[in-house]
Amino acid sequence: MKARLVEEVHRRLAKAVGPGDSCLDATAGNGLDSLFLARLVGPSGTVHAIDLQEEAIRNTRVLLHESHMDERLLIHQGCHSRIELFLPVKEKGNLRAVVFNLGYLPKGNKEVTTRKESTVSALRKGYEWLASGGVMSVLCYRGHAGGKDEEAAVAELIRSSSWISQTLPGSDSGESPVLHWIEKP
Repeated sequence: MKARLVEEVHRRLAKAVGPGDSCLDATAGNGLDSLFLARLVGPSGTVHAIDLQEEAIRNTRVLLHESHMDERLLIHQGCHSRIELFLPVKEKGNLRAVVFNLGYLPKGNKEVTTRKESTVSALRKGYEWLASGGVMSVLCYRGHAGGKDEEAAVAELIRSSSWISQTLPGSDSGESPVLHWIEKP
């Protein structure tokens, strides 16, 4: 199910993002979304990536370097709820896409996870930094401690904010991932 939702995110991003755009991978992880976005924005675009963990920063930097895409990447170590500390003010209201994969770093320390409080703050800011017509992808992994609560907080934020969104469950299992796709008018 996870692979199907990741493929769906990439399919939708490919329709929304183009050469010269600026995007944010708000949870860099192992760099796969950063790399995908870097290919979409081309040499004239920019991908910002944020992650709290040094291991994720290193993994993302290495992947993009090995793929010859590192000139398109600006990587920042810190909390995704502090977007304003890392991105230049000219990006505010101009991001074409903001991508979140919530949970823990794949093949990393499963004790270090995203948390609902910082995630809700990050989503609010991410939406604020989106361009008109921009998109935000929030892939929630519910199979870890706190994952179900985090996904519920994301769903409540989307509902209470009246954002234009679609929700795609990975399966009927209460542990399966859920994709929230948000579009800013």
